[in-house]
Amino acid sequence: MNPRLPDQFASIRQGVLENQLPKPYLGELEAIWHQYLEQLRELVPNVYIEEDGESVYLGQLSPGCRSCKNGTWDCIFLSNACNLACSFCCSPQNIPQDYRGSAFGETIEQIHSNYQKTDIQGISFSGGEPFQDKAILFQWFSAFTERFPEKYYWVYTNGLLVEEDDLKRLSVAGLDEIRFNTAATGYNHPLVLRNLELAARHLPIVTVEIPAIPWHRKKLISSLKLWSDCGVQILNLHELMYEPGTKAASLKGKRIPFVTLDGHFTEVAPVSRFLTLAVMKFVSNERLPLSVNDCSMQSKLRQLRGRKRSLIPLTKQHYELACADGTYLTTYVSLEGEEGFFVHPDLYGENRSTMTGGRAYNVKRSQPLSLTDPGRWLSVEEI
Repeated sequence: MNPRLPDQFASIRQGVLENQLPKPYLGELEAIWHQYLEQLRELVPNVYIEEDGESVYLGQLSPGCRSCKNGTWDCIFLSNACNLACSFCCSPQNIPQDYRGSAFGETIEQIHSNYQKTDIQGISFSGGEPFQDKAILFQWFSAFTERFPEKYYWVYTNGLLVEEDDLKRLSVAGLDEIRFNTAATGYNHPLVLRNLELAARHLPIVTVEIPAIPWHRKKLISSLKLWSDCGVQILNLHELMYEPGTKAASLKGKRIPFVTLDGHFTEVAPVSRFLTLAVMKFVSNERLPLSVNDCSMQSKLRQLRGRKRSLIPLTKQHYELACADGTYLTTYVSLEGEEGFFVHPDLYGENRSTMTGGRAYNVKRSQPLSLTDPGRWLSVEEI
């Protein structure tokens, strides 16, 4: 039972009223997703469609992608500063350029401590552009590979600032994979192509990870063999999102509004994944030695559910019950003339007869997606 607290019933009710979220909007998108999967099965018969369409790929998945899809992954941001300003960038513009941290903490020590309480299997390093401050990249990367050598590691880059000595050093330190955003430099920038080749010499897996931008279709498909010849093994294609608060929000093109189960509003390009279909078809027909992963909105929703599960040991209070729907359930007891308190629902059931003369309420809170997310009061019902 929780220590007695000032009566919070009014603030809980107010929180529920303030957090009345719009119902998730899936109708038009779900129809498009089903159409896409039907065409994919017909046109690319060797494609893998798993988890009811939440995991779709051709060839093999990177171990990093598997941990990401399952929510057993953490992305550490080393900076929000970048040497480019891509129009399709989905990084929030309101984050300070010198921000460092992740959903699991803001210092190396705090993140280390929280990993020990969770089941994180994959760790990535991103930005901004991680290679813009190589001293920070090497400091943070080594701090994690030395402490958790068994985990799977990868780093993101636009490729312009990467040098061969960096690749050698990261390889020795334990880097498993490097992911290049070739769309940031026009898909076939000579320096980036050279760095793809260098990366393939020194690292186990080289990946191209880009958004599936419909109006870049011709340039993208014409670059596939070029990347493969450079040693790229995997292509990750993100469904294009017009994320509010980012540069991508101003992109052209048809968009469909979408509200997640947590009430987050975004917009999706409805034809983006059909470019992914065209890429998979081309790779399959041409027998390119290139795996293609569809990093769709469905896949991201699966990822977010997994992230919540990973954070349960860090965000669940002892008087809360973790529910399968991504919420925490607790019982709030408000006794007449006394302060109220939270109690675990199971414990309340066992001691209900002793809690007379007041009222009890089942209260639901959304499971947070980071340590700084307090969650939202979602419902309150008198028992």
